[in-house]
Amino acid sequence: MTTPHVETERKYLIKYPDTAYLRTLDGCRVLDMVQTYLDRLSEEPETERRVRTITENGVTSYVYTKKSPRARLSRFEDEREVTREEYDLLRKDAYSELIKTRYAFPFAGHVMEIDVYPPEIGGEIFDGYAIFEVEMDDPDETVEFPEFLEILREVTDDKRYHNKTLAKKLK
Repeated sequence: MTTPHVETERKYLIKYPDTAYLRTLDGCRVLDMVQTYLDRLSEEPETERRVRTITENGVTSYVYTKKSPRARLSRFEDEREVTREEYDLLRKDAYSELIKTRYAFPFAGHVMEIDVYPPEIGGEIFDGYAIFEVEMDDPDETVEFPEFLEILREVTDDKRYHNKTLAKKLK
């Protein structure tokens, strides 16, 4: 297991982006993901666990993640790549799953991430909208937004926009 690091991120609701334009950005990565949320462990009831497949350019990797609360915008995150066999074994503890495409690109010293979801997942919440996330070094850091994005509002603390909540809708 790797040493957990502190993840500090903000999340924003945005107008659905021009994904063809996003693909043209220098350094843009297009990642098709399936996130599977796992039952909590009795010895770690506050810890969220998931496995995900990440497919980029036809190559699929498997990642196991544990996240534990730390502060409002921060969590301890322990993430490691796993084999297909480990992934299949961990999925036996699955309780919900979420499909999304992530566009990740460098901007203003950060990696910006835009998640778009199939219509059946977000329903009216994501009809014409997407989620923009940025991981920061400090919770008080000012975020510079790309001009081509239309930021509607911050949703960091709005549980309706958390991936785990969206995945539960599909149970």
